[in-house]
Amino acid sequence: MIHIVNGDIVAERLRPVARERWNEEVWVYRELLTEGPVYPIFERYLAYRALQLEKMCGLPASLYLQMSNEQERSWKAEVLQHPEIALWFEHDLFDITMLLRLTERLSREHPEAAVYWIDISAVPGHDRYHGFGALDADQLALYREHGIRLNVEAISWMHHAWLAYTSPNPRKLVRWIEESGTVEAPFDAIVEAMRFHLRRFPSRDDGLGVVERLTLDAVADGASSFLELYQHIGPHVPEYGLGDMQYWGYLRRLTSGEVPLLSLSAASDPLPEPLRPVESSAGRLLLTEAGRRVRSGESNWARERGYARWLGGAFVTNPTP
Repeated sequence: MIHIVNGDIVAERLRPVARERWNEEVWVYRELLTEGPVYPIFERYLAYRALQLEKMCGLPASLYLQMSNEQERSWKAEVLQHPEIALWFEHDLFDITMLLRLTERLSREHPEAAVYWIDISAVPGHDRYHGFGALDADQLALYREHGIRLNVEAISWMHHAWLAYTSPNPRKLVRWIEESGTVEAPFDAIVEAMRFHLRRFPSRDDGLGVVERLTLDAVADGASSFLELYQHIGPHVPEYGLGDMQYWGYLRRLTSGEVPLLSLSAASDPLPEPLRPVESSAGRLLLTEAGRRVRSGESNWARERGYARWLGGAFVTNPTP
């Protein structure tokens, strides 16, 4: 068996246990599927995606392509050689999108493999959004016997979730949620993650998604620096799995364009650059007049500015219909 995890910290703790106790391998999957564009057969569009991620999140396109190409080679040489594959993913959107992506790809490229979901909630007492990274090696080892074998029905249902998430039409995701009805645990976490994804779309009222709205509220309440805002927003949207690079992309959009909703204070250092250490005082922000109007409901940012953002497979320009 090979165990796929999404973080180096978890891999470092799990790898010695897997090798010494089970004679099994650990492989780290690195992706940012909460940020688009995201396509159903994902590996065909890495070059275009690299350019878009650089615009959205500041992740250098050359670095993304290098990492992706190395990961593709490793996937074929290592992962696809194993008859059993365990996917260690939590319940936030960041993790769930990777779970869906890997399940879909394995069903195409390695259909004979036995695929297991190692679900964070299988062992009580751990945070279902940030749990694996907080566990030591012995705690992680307990999950080995709780893997959920994904049967044909589960894989098909998850495949349709992935197709809906990567569709250019977000109404397909709405339909998938409606058609799924009541879903038993832990698969209900997938539905919850997709519901949260829809909250990221700009609303008809103010043209903001949930993260932009929370950010304006936080600045109005006195938070101002990048770190203050990031540390405030994250706990309000645990369903997201929001990283600092992703949040930087939000702030860059909110402070740019013809109708910025936030501006840097006169004495502030610039917003911190992605992949670099963050000073506590960097990127001190203020509400602009446009930001105050949007926050009060007097104007709609998406209509005035044009939202122009990838969310899953959809390039969104207008408020949610």
